[in-house]
Amino acid sequence: FLVNNVNWPWAVPKRPDSVHIHTHQGTPLKYMGADLLGRPGARHGLDVPQMLRRADRWDHSLVAGRYAERMWERAYPCHFASARTGSPRNDVLVNAGPQAGRRTRERLGVPEGHTVVLYAPTRREYRRGGYVERFDPARLAADLGEGHTLVVRLHPSLATGPARGMGLAELHRRGVLIDATDEPHVEDLMLASDLLITDYSALMFDYVLLDRPVLIHADDWAAYTASRGAYFDITAEAPGHVSRSYRELAWLLASGAWRDEEAARLRSAFRARFCEYEDGRAAERVVRTLLLGEPMPEPAGVPGARSVPATPGHDLLASS
Repeated sequence: FLVNNVNWPWAVPKRPDSVHIHTHQGTPLKYMGADLLGRPGARHGLDVPQMLRRADRWDHSLVAGRYAERMWERAYPCHFASARTGSPRNDVLVNAGPQAGRRTRERLGVPEGHTVVLYAPTRREYRRGGYVERFDPARLAADLGEGHTLVVRLHPSLATGPARGMGLAELHRRGVLIDATDEPHVEDLMLASDLLITDYSALMFDYVLLDRPVLIHADDWAAYTASRGAYFDITAEAPGHVSRSYRELAWLLASGAWRDEEAARLRSAFRARFCEYEDGRAAERVVRTLLLGEPMPEPAGVPGARSVPATPGHDLLASS
């Protein structure tokens, strides 16, 4: 049995009786696989036909819900079988207790009682290098004020790029924010935070399992979809409130709207639609059904609205 969340290189041959289990890196929003054939800018440097030939060696594709099942089968029209197991990496989020993120906070140096804002933007295909700074993170950190810590995690493909050398590393050194791009387990950062601010990162599909607020900053949605493509309009079906400018983002934080009843309703609907099989038993289900061959019923569905509180925090932006 070989398990991977990326494609296997040709150096790993598919031997007789071997089983390849693909866990993926999340639920897809942006175009993947064969859907990139019509997006020359997004597939620059990618050999999509070769990617599909390698995907044809998968035996099982793990899915978090029926939406992910449809999208992965569309993106990779190959010979694998979709396994309705849920995502094993998300078991830690579903089963987390209220103190689950404390050790990570301590290791990162977050002061006791601070509200932790996790900012996790994705890369852009319409800009060379993939990084486009949507707003000044130092300004956000300053606007958040006392009692708050801003944690930034760039997309892994940007970890060695110019974005960090152009300011993020320096802001970390000065204590303005915490650069957590090198953290090996993003689940730890999710557990340690009180709020996720992202744009189009697949991280949002996992974060909603904590039932904590999400803000979508979508000021370049038109440019992003024109270059990369997306399977649905995240601005219309978001897991929380949507901002289209820094001014709107600051208002959502200052007004407290980021955690109002509407935000909770949007989060609940998003979780019900995209996380059907995330019941905290995905790893067990994979081992029992795919490795041991035991029969096991499909997951009953995502648990009901269940809040996993982070360390108590404060209002994010002081009202002006």
